[in-house]
Amino acid sequence: MRRLTLIAGSGMLPPLMAAAAQRNGDALQVIDLLGRGDLTADQVEQIPLARASDLIAAVKSFRTSHMVLAGGVHISDADREGLVNAFGFAGRMARVAGDIGIASMILLFCRMNRIKLIGAHEIAPDLLAQSGHIAGPPLDPALAVSAKIALDAARAIGAIDLGQSVVVSGNRPIAAEDTGGTDALLRRVVELRASGLTGNSGAPLILAKARKPKQPSFVDLPAIGAQTVVNAASAGIAAIVVEARGTLLLDRPGIEREAAARGITVVGLRHG
Repeated sequence: MRRLTLIAGSGMLPPLMAAAAQRNGDALQVIDLLGRGDLTADQVEQIPLARASDLIAAVKSFRTSHMVLAGGVHISDADREGLVNAFGFAGRMARVAGDIGIASMILLFCRMNRIKLIGAHEIAPDLLAQSGHIAGPPLDPALAVSAKIALDAARAIGAIDLGQSVVVSGNRPIAAEDTGGTDALLRRVVELRASGLTGNSGAPLILAKARKPKQPSFVDLPAIGAQTVVNAASAGIAAIVVEARGTLLLDRPGIEREAAARGITVVGLRHG
């Protein structure tokens, strides 16, 4: 039996992971970073990132054999510094304190403590987006080139460790995700449209999400849910393009329902 620790942030993914782990028969420890209080497991600890040393102690006490990171977490500069200090040698070995650097630090810590890091898709592989049509109307053939350009742009943003999403107008990137996340990106697109800076050329807007090229497989993959489709519609998005086998669909029925109701195409494309 695996002794699985779930490091839980915000959003729909942590409950899905907890339920899947319990179905799989894992002994489950949940470390609730945000005090969300809605997760059940054999052991639940509410420990914020500010108490990184306590988090590490809890993992060691549970005798964790496997670990999964799930859900959104906004990490302040102070949190990053605290994590690096708490992780000791593993922290000092991290070359940068960006998301990729933090992931590398966690990986080194787990290797030193014989813990296997696994991705959410390894616990619930049914969440992975497939290649091809996912929801809403079929992709307009006229948008095929723009969809591919959008996915490449999302990967380019990820290559500099900025975010996992980008919005393009035709073939022109107009806004990229940063530490504020996808919801903040879509709010900025609303503002750009309201100010007349985009959306007035007749070129459809496309939201693309892709994993960062250097992102380890255990780090949260990009994800969409029904609310993503709702927010995209509010921003005037015509199509959502996700990296097939590299993006999580957190609520497929909800995605299908909202995409059909709002006329937004959702499609999975393979990179390359």
